[in-house]
Amino acid sequence: MEARITREEAIKRFGLDPEITGNRPRGWWIVDVIEDEEESGNAQIGYLAVKTRDGGSNPIDAKACKHPNFVGSSQDGFDCTYRYYYYAPLKKEE
Repeated sequence: MEARITREEAIKRFGLDPEITGNRPRGWWIVDVIEDEEESGNAQIGYLAVKTRDGGSNPIDAKACKHPNFVGSSQDGFDCTYRYYYYAPLKKEE
């Protein structure tokens, strides 16, 4: 399991601020186990997951889906008012 990274490290690694991504962000983490929601959102271990209240009848944040490293999103299987957005790490310049 990866140690929790800071907001600043997440911004550098993923190119976005997880604390302001989505219409109503509720938390974020680095995926370390693939659950149903991660699988249906195309997430992989090491990706950024951002939990929001953008599910159900709440609008999806179109800006959250326009990042070049966006890989998908999914609704929570238990409470559909939650939506997760997933992002791959930015490619390192060589």
